[in-house]
Amino acid sequence: MRKFRWVLVTVAVAVAAASLGIVAPAGAQSADAPGVTAKEIKVGGVVGKTNPTGRPYENGFIGAQAYLDLINKKGGVNGRKISIVAKYDDQSRDSKNITAIRSLVEEDKVFAVLPVETQNFAGADYLVQKGTPTFGWNINSQWEKGPNLFGAGGSYLCFTCPILAPTFIAQQQDAKKVGLLAYGSSASSTDCSQGQEAAFDKWGPKVAFKDRSLSFGFSANDVSAAVQAVKDNGVDFMATCMDINGESNFNKALKQSGVTNVKYYAPEGYDSGVLKELGSDLDGFTFVIDFLPFENAKESPNMQLFIKEMKKRGIEPGEHSLVGWNSAQLLVEGLRKVGKNVTQKGVVDAINQLTDYTYEGTRPSVDWSTAHGPFPPGSKSCSAYVEVKNGKFVPVYNQPGKPYVCFPQNPYPATLVPEYSAS
Repeated sequence: MRKFRWVLVTVAVAVAAASLGIVAPAGAQSADAPGVTAKEIKVGGVVGKTNPTGRPYENGFIGAQAYLDLINKKGGVNGRKISIVAKYDDQSRDSKNITAIRSLVEEDKVFAVLPVETQNFAGADYLVQKGTPTFGWNINSQWEKGPNLFGAGGSYLCFTCPILAPTFIAQQQDAKKVGLLAYGSSASSTDCSQGQEAAFDKWGPKVAFKDRSLSFGFSANDVSAAVQAVKDNGVDFMATCMDINGESNFNKALKQSGVTNVKYYAPEGYDSGVLKELGSDLDGFTFVIDFLPFENAKESPNMQLFIKEMKKRGIEPGEHSLVGWNSAQLLVEGLRKVGKNVTQKGVVDAINQLTDYTYEGTRPSVDWSTAHGPFPPGSKSCSAYVEVKNGKFVPVYNQPGKPYVCFPQNPYPATLVPEYSAS
């Protein structure tokens, strides 16, 4: 669900940036089509491989390469194969992100930037200025800055809008009193939490406790006051704007204090690696995702293909690799639309004419003619819900053949009565 995504707190970590830059070959088509020759189209990306959450952002490259391998084996697009010629780690730092993106455009001479998967998309303004087609993970507000920036599932985020998902889950769980948690050092985390509070104020249940002062990497002692507040206020549902490790650590602190009946909304962490690591500690956690759950892969041949290709490469399917796969898909779709006369503007314009794009059945439908800006009248937001039960991910709140739960978002509904959608 696009507006439910939030940016995790940025922590400076000292690791050298990695790149595989290759100089553009002679015969590049023109200034309107850098990196394009008669036989090749060059792309490159930047990820926050070094990040404070330890999540595998670098798997975005694996997903993108896997999809492009399939396309290239069939001869590419209009006789041109697509090559990932540069890979950068921005270390989840603004300055490194800007440097990496400028290197992709000015030194590596790429036609498109993909994937971008990082907590700090500071180079967005530069890419908009250059008009470079850019594809990646829409967890940053910068994705809405220009028509050439394509965040998977749509580019517009509204951190301060009422956030429906936690409220809907709490109602489904028959929760009575809600607690809110956020990181005090992250403006995005705080904004997200305020959006959650606005939703609970609008639709219920009641917010009985909130703490937006937590520090990233907190210990059980650091949250003793918050744990006591949960107990004192009879909170039975927690909505947070934190990473999954933070949520899990708070849950462990609650259990150590004797509180075992609290359910959770989790904004991120739907990943087999997380489940293997934390297992039944996540029982009662419900995740909201803006793509088809892997458990429902039988409903999409393309999702089945993605899972197969990831396992061939020795990794479990996850959101980060899917973003890379989807990024490559959308670029290929744009290239096919423009034909042999490839220009950056042509590809951008072609994609922005797609009004019902589902990434071959792996995501809810996106109307790219409106997906860069505020939600248009009559628009809907669709997501899938997955709960951890007995140490396993289980899709919930859906209907047979209709994995997505949808709500109007302009205007918002008076009550959270869901609609169901297959795409």
